[in-house]
Amino acid sequence: MKRILTLLSLLLFTFSALCQSMKVEITGDVSFNNSQYTIGEAGEDFSPSIESESSIYLSVDYTNYWDKVFNPNRKWKIHVHKADIKWNQNLVIEAKRSGNGSRPWYGTGMVKIGDGINFQPITNAPTYFFNGRNEILNIPIVFKIRGASVIMGAQEFETNIILTVYDDW
Repeated sequence: MKRILTLLSLLLFTFSALCQSMKVEITGDVSFNNSQYTIGEAGEDFSPSIESESSIYLSVDYTNYWDKVFNPNRKWKIHVHKADIKWNQNLVIEAKRSGNGSRPWYGTGMVKIGDGINFQPITNAPTYFFNGRNEILNIPIVFKIRGASVIMGAQEFETNIILTVYDDW
């Protein structure tokens, strides 16, 4: 009898450990329109900021069936940071959530999402971006770059944006 109880408790512990999984999926591509970098007269600089002409779409999915059925109202939060590859310290990249996304076809209830509706700078340290509840698909995120100047010269800059999902308990 002890063996059976031990085995059952081990199985329940395994299932509860498995139900702690969520993942973030990103679709889309961010692009900036180079025509926004126009200069009308000699001595002028670029516009103070440019916004991306396309969005990326973030989805928060449960990775197992257990959460989809027995824990669909789970809270989560997204943190964002960047990892520079070739980046000028005068450039500031910012992100904001430009919509709420949608629930999966099998989901019930409304989309519950908060914060992230104003542009916020992305730094090399992880910072809170926005939060939500339940699975939410295709949350649109747009980006803005500030600080570009003709003084920088003609160069390419590259950084990776990292979005991390956490249980919000």
